[in-house]
Amino acid sequence: MTTDHNSQQLKNCQALLAPKPGDYWNEMFCPYFIVVDVRGDDITVLSCMGGPKSYNRKDEPNAYVDRGDGWSFDYSKSMVVDRAWMERAVRYDTIDGFVADVTRSEKTEAIVTEWRDWRQKQIRQQISALESEWEEFTGWQDLKSEDKKNA
Repeated sequence: MTTDHNSQQLKNCQALLAPKPGDYWNEMFCPYFIVVDVRGDDITVLSCMGGPKSYNRKDEPNAYVDRGDGWSFDYSKSMVVDRAWMERAVRYDTIDGFVADVTRSEKTEAIVTEWRDWRQKQIRQQISALESEWEEFTGWQDLKSEDKKNA
């Protein structure tokens, strides 16, 4: 084994133990997934491998998008997985070692930033929709008017 191989194996092990946003797992230009958020044991990824119970690239949701002039991910297809899912996705079943390697780059950092911006907009839209439903359901708008009268 070469020093480069050992160095990559160490990076892979570290990324499995402590995943970070921007960790991009791939095999010889074939994307597996990218980590976009980590909250405790919940790891949000954009995956090319199917759903959280699948490792088959033909199963939805497949977040990989080929734009012709490059590639990116469909941000609406993020999913929450755990370390066991990650390990199963990137390690060999029968021998010790990794079928995919982790890398970090400016492009993966940009994808994380873009996903976070997209997700923030989605959350804001959901909050706005819920606020209008809340006012309609509870009459809170009328209560706000009463509070102004009493002030």
